[in-house]
Amino acid sequence: MKKEFLIITLCIYLFSCQEDSVKESTTIGTQDFLLAENLFNDVDRIIEEAFIYNGYYKNCPSYVNLNQDTSNLDTLIINFGNGDPDDCLLYGKERKGRIIVTYNKNFRDSLSKLSITFDNYYINGYRIQGQRIIENKGRVNPNKYMYEIELIGASIIGNGSINIESNMTKEWIQGYSNPENLFDNIYSITGTATGNSSNGINFQCNIIEEIIMDTKCRNQNFCDLISGKAEFTPEGFSTRSINYGDSICNCNVEILLNENVYHIIIPN
Repeated sequence: MKKEFLIITLCIYLFSCQEDSVKESTTIGTQDFLLAENLFNDVDRIIEEAFIYNGYYKNCPSYVNLNQDTSNLDTLIINFGNGDPDDCLLYGKERKGRIIVTYNKNFRDSLSKLSITFDNYYINGYRIQGQRIIENKGRVNPNKYMYEIELIGASIIGNGSINIESNMTKEWIQGYSNPENLFDNIYSITGTATGNSSNGINFQCNIIEEIIMDTKCRNQNFCDLISGKAEFTPEGFSTRSINYGDSICNCNVEILLNENVYHIIIPN
């Protein structure tokens, strides 16, 4: 009887160790974070375009400006339709629903503050929720402009739910002399994020080497984060290192975990 009990106990222990090993080596949480990061960077792009191009060159989305009064907050609604008969196809992504922006100044103006929320908004079947606040802190030196970006109570709902909050600093380091060209800008990004991935595990992510965003990649429908490093730590497991690449326009990312390298392609 004791022998049978020991065998059962050993089996449970070995299975538990094996299960922990599988969880340790999984990159699901990291992939969830990279997906969320990509989708919310896409939101920023749509907002920036809306303030420059709104109303005159696309079939979709449509733009509606409300309460245009310089003495108080205004509202910009970016409407991608309801998906009937088809979703709006923009930059290789299918979209529907609305992005709602309240703002005190234009996106590019110093000391502007934008609050972004979502009304039944989907990208490629993912429902986007939460609030994103973008503050233009102005020129921090003769060659840089700085934005503070906060993501509050955000979630991405698809095959499971990804929950995320973040605080990022985004410095505009190249391209500001030609503000209407959105494909020649380069930004550096630093900051932190916390959340809960689709596998139910909490995580924390810290950028340890500034991430470079090059918007020329958008013209080719590639991901625009081309270099930099971050550390991603799922609760109870080892820290993974995320390497965003070697300044090439693609969606390839390397994840280093316990001396093993995993190659990930970010859905775009």
